[in-house]
Amino acid sequence: MNYFAQQAKNLRRTYLLIFFFIVLMMLLGFLVDVMFSSFPAGTLILALIASIQVLIGTQAGSSLVLRSVGAKPINEKELEERQLKNIVEEISIACGIKNVPKVYIMEDENINAFAAGFKQEDSVICVTRGLLNNLNREETEGVIAHEVSHIINKDTLLMTTVSAILGTMVLVQLFAWRSLKFVGWLGPKGSKRKEKDSGAYIILALLVIAVVATLFSLIGRITVFAVSRTREYLADAKAVELTRNPRGLSGALRKIAKLQKIRGKTKGATIATAHLFISDPLRRNVNNKEGFFADLFSTHPPIHKRIAVLENIPPETVFKELYS
Repeated sequence: MNYFAQQAKNLRRTYLLIFFFIVLMMLLGFLVDVMFSSFPAGTLILALIASIQVLIGTQAGSSLVLRSVGAKPINEKELEERQLKNIVEEISIACGIKNVPKVYIMEDENINAFAAGFKQEDSVICVTRGLLNNLNREETEGVIAHEVSHIINKDTLLMTTVSAILGTMVLVQLFAWRSLKFVGWLGPKGSKRKEKDSGAYIILALLVIAVVATLFSLIGRITVFAVSRTREYLADAKAVELTRNPRGLSGALRKIAKLQKIRGKTKGATIATAHLFISDPLRRNVNNKEGFFADLFSTHPPIHKRIAVLENIPPETVFKELYS
């Protein structure tokens, strides 16, 4: 596998994603202008919002994600957290990362982890308290190697940008539907036919805008999910290359799958950040199913398939071991 080619590909994807996001927002703004005869106000305003959001996402994306999940820097006085930092340093140095990622902890009992950051020197790795409490050193090394792989492949550059973009699209979608609901409650209260027609037109215009915003958001999610599933397999493969030990990561994934049966969602995780984690933090059943729609809407490949690849055994065997 040519990892330099993968880095270049992710860089191209990032810039293309930013370009298409701004274009989509401008198209949405243009639709607003057409419906309300306000050109070019809507186009310019939404283009400005998109540009500002991209700027924030690229400059402060990792900080925003860490804040959203309530993550805090490790306490090096604690033995487990100091050992975690040592593992991050060892694997980072082994693969030539000059700036070792900063390490954070989420106070959540699920087993999970993610990497984020637009630039390699600003990258962070965050793990849950559940990971520290449930994984041994070999398994922790597998997870950290997986996250470091995302950094060196420039997955974090792509997916941190995606988180900012998805968050914006979700907000626009919610704003459009809530505006429609608000106007619908008010209703066309005028007594004259002209005033009623005007009110009905506004409701229709908002409905069209809300539907289009939802469609854009849906297309964006499907695209992101497809990229996310591919990058998980690539990061798994690179993690094995770094550690020379597929059992570490496969053991961690087995524990994640078993604990998911009894734990709830990972605190602070949202649809805009779910793709960053090593396993789905929202515990959606679609991520362990197969078929056309499961493939469209899952952020991660089924865990049993990832384990099967790592252990070189049939997926059906792993599925029975985990879920029967």
